[in-house]
Parts: sequence; structure tokens; C-alpha cells
Amino acid sequence: MCEQRAYVDHGSEPISGSLSSKRDEYRRLLEVSLEEAVFVISKLDGVERISLVGSYAKGRADLFTDLDLVVIMRTDLSFVDRLKLIYSNLCLPVDIDVLCYTPEEFEKIKEKDFFRNLLKDEVVLYERKRV
Repeated sequence: MCEQRAYVDHGSEPISGSLSSKRDEYRRLLEVSLEEAVFVISKLDGVERISLVGSYAKGRADLFTDLDLVVIMRTDLSFVDRLKLIYSNLCLPVDIDVLCYTPEEFEKIKEKDFFRNLLKDEVVLYERKRV
């Protein structure tokens, strides 16, 4: 079980009521979950950029929407260990999919068809300031 963070109030009640109110509540959960994810991930060592992609980046926010993030992280951890690190630090009431690449890996794959299409609607949410 994950620990709820004090800086985001997810509420303790399950989503209930009319379909319209469920949609509104889920939109709120998406918003606060995205804020929390960016806050938590940006604090991890080596994180250089966090981007939102997928349906939520395109403006879709319905009951089937999840959060899709691309994280660029300077690290020696394997791809799987990076994901373990990120997911173990998150506790969100919505589904989230994270892809985490080193800057070098990202440079190699960003022009492939899948990523070019994915990044078409990319919204950069965090970028570490260069010194």
C-alpha cells in the first residue's frame, strides 16, 4: 500500500453520483495526480525533463483516460530499475504509464515513427534548468 502525500488531497470517498459528477471528479483526480507525479518525479536524482503525452496531452479527460509520461533521466540504472524507482515513489488514484530514458537513449529513438507520433502532442511539464 502506498502512502498518501500531504500536499495533494485525493479525497477519501470513492467516485460516486451521476455520470457527469463522476467525470468531473475524475478530471480533478487527473489534474492533482499529474501535479503530484511531476512534483515527485522532478525530485528524483538525474531527472532532466518530464513530458505529458497521449490522450490527456491532447485534451481528453474522460473516465478511461490515464496519464502517459516520458521522463528523461541522467542515470546508470537499467530501464527496468528506472521504472521501479519512479513507480515506487508514486501513489496516485489514477492509472499512469511512464517511459523513462537517458538523454542518449532518447536521442536515438525520438525520430522513430512511434515516438515521433507520440511526441506530436507532447507537453513539457518540467525541465531542469541548465547551469
